[in-house]
Amino acid sequence: MKNWILSHKKTVIIGVCVLAVILTISVILLHRKNTTPVSQIEGEQNLTTESQEINVWGEVKCTNAENINIDFPAFVTDVLIKEGDRVTLGQPLVTLDLTEYNGTVEKLKQQLTANEAALPATRQDVSALQADIDQMQQEISRKKQEYNNCTNSDLKLLQNNLELAQRELVNAQNDLKNYKELYDTGAISKEMLNKYEDALEQRQKALNDVQENIQKAKLALKDELNQLDVGLKAKQVQLSQLKAGNTASVTEVQSGISSAQVDLDLMISKTAKNYINENQIVSNLNNGIVQSVTINNGDHLGTQGTPTKILQIVDMDSITVSAEVDEEFISSVEVGDTVRIVPTYVPDVTIDGTVMQIPELAVEKDGKRIVRVLVKPNDPDEVLKPGYTTDVYFKKS
Repeated sequence: MKNWILSHKKTVIIGVCVLAVILTISVILLHRKNTTPVSQIEGEQNLTTESQEINVWGEVKCTNAENINIDFPAFVTDVLIKEGDRVTLGQPLVTLDLTEYNGTVEKLKQQLTANEAALPATRQDVSALQADIDQMQQEISRKKQEYNNCTNSDLKLLQNNLELAQRELVNAQNDLKNYKELYDTGAISKEMLNKYEDALEQRQKALNDVQENIQKAKLALKDELNQLDVGLKAKQVQLSQLKAGNTASVTEVQSGISSAQVDLDLMISKTAKNYINENQIVSNLNNGIVQSVTINNGDHLGTQGTPTKILQIVDMDSITVSAEVDEEFISSVEVGDTVRIVPTYVPDVTIDGTVMQIPELAVEKDGKRIVRVLVKPNDPDEVLKPGYTTDVYFKKS
């Protein structure tokens, strides 16, 4: 045996070393098994706790923001705030020089006044022409009655003459009859009878003349009526044209008045905003933060009526947290769930929040699909600030 050991000395040494290494490793493993069960159990508990929540990155935002624009001519004389300033309702933000604007308003007022003053002068007076027409209508009506009823003074005189001529003709006829009987008995001469025959002819001629004069008088009256009708129609056409001209002129001037009134009202309404107080731009939010300022002292605003963006104020009362939840975990989130919000800049503070909205839209970020869930924080101390980041913890269902 001894000789064998000596002859295999190297082999024995190697075997002893291997055995020693195996024994050492066994002792170490046994020691670990006996000394680490408590920490391993604690690690398993933390993993269990963490697996009950989903930790995601979030950004503080405001859902309501007020853009303040100026669309009337003005110059900036003083910018009283800067980005990030906290502002309250009615707080002055910018001071303006409104000289140009006030001049524009005054010009529009003068234009409106001038148009209103021109309105009466655009109407031509038609009262005299209307009076002539009324008089002619009355005269035509009267003459028509005279013509139809023969009540015209000339016709009445001729009618009286006609009646007289008719009576005289009848008398002449009776006289001729009587004297012819006397002539037949020889009581008078032929010469005497001829006198009565001549008298009858004269009476007949007188009657015919009167009748002819009556027809002439009626014809003259008819011609006069026709001339009056023609004159009346001419005056009526003239009146109609004047009225039409008046209407057109008045319409044109009234259109100018309406246009000037609209321009004036529009210009005045440009400063009738809840964020404008006299010559200052003021905050129209109770609790806001100035997010952007795009003007400087001396800037000319609202040139040619083009709106100029002045600044933007975010509403701190509308503050939310946009939490980026991985697509694989979104099924565990529901509207109304309570979450924990931990601001990055104060990690020892925890704020409760409520899920407000789960969008029906996912977006890609860093190669993954995420859903930006809106969370409403319960933050009366206003720890959260717009643009700041947070950790948001959702309960895992």
